[in-house]
Amino acid sequence: MICKIFCRLMILGLSAITLLSLAGCNSTDLSKPTRMDDFDYRSVVNNHLTLMDFAKHLYNAKLNVIQIQPIRPDVLRAMSAAAILIDKDEIGVYYYNVDVEAQRKIIAKFHEDGFAYILGYRFPVFMAGSFVLTGVEKHPKKKEIVKALRNFK
Repeated sequence: MICKIFCRLMILGLSAITLLSLAGCNSTDLSKPTRMDDFDYRSVVNNHLTLMDFAKHLYNAKLNVIQIQPIRPDVLRAMSAAAILIDKDEIGVYYYNVDVEAQRKIIAKFHEDGFAYILGYRFPVFMAGSFVLTGVEKHPKKKEIVKALRNFK
């Protein structure tokens, strides 16, 4: 009786391992971040610009910028940060001084992963030059915001 139970558990265990390994072949590892796209953020030179310049650029790109609110930049180890309300949805904008090596390393890691972590939660990021944006992936004006970011020079 014990041998029969043991054999059934072994078969069940082997079946589970086989199913898990086959499922792993077709899916991505959820613990490993993926990038939103392969845009080379270093191709945009905008280190000399400010968060207000970016907000004005969004406005000039015909986006309905309603409010600009300073937020804590240290959450993502940035030099400065702001929340920009476009229509009814907010995005986070973080400025990194790429003249500082430590800041370059931070945004290089964001580019490698495609995500920034805030309190253990992953936030997909869009980057161009010295600017990193969060909250864009679910914004109704995502395409327009990303286009404006990539043209912000």
